[in-house]
Amino acid sequence: MNIIEIEDCPDYLAPDNAVAKEFLSPRNSTPERLSITKMTIPPLTSVEKHYHMENEEACKIIDAEGNMLLRKETRKVGPGGVVPNPPGNWHSIDNRSDQDLVMIVTVFGNGRLKIRLSNHKQSR
Repeated sequence: MNIIEIEDCPDYLAPDNAVAKEFLSPRNSTPERLSITKMTIPPLTSVEKHYHMENEEACKIIDAEGNMLLRKETRKVGPGGVVPNPPGNWHSIDNRSDQDLVMIVTVFGNGRLKIRLSNHKQSR
């Protein structure tokens, strides 16, 4: 049995200052097409608008509230809220609060994360 301690996993600082802590992925465990990440979005920070070209994603908000853009609609999402994102669905989240917004992001797909950002760059 492989038990992974989330806090022991390395942080990845995204260009938008969100902190990603990927704790389950093909890089450190047996899943071939699954990635689970703890995301911390600092106060007054936004995750850049993007979509996943081939992967499905679900975001579960753990702490704080944010405004999530889904396609062309923005809605408030808070603790306990789960937001599904199919491939090709533009989305972003905006933390206008005075505390860290924490969420668990689950991505399932072809094993390689291809993202298109709103400024047309591809990453990861």
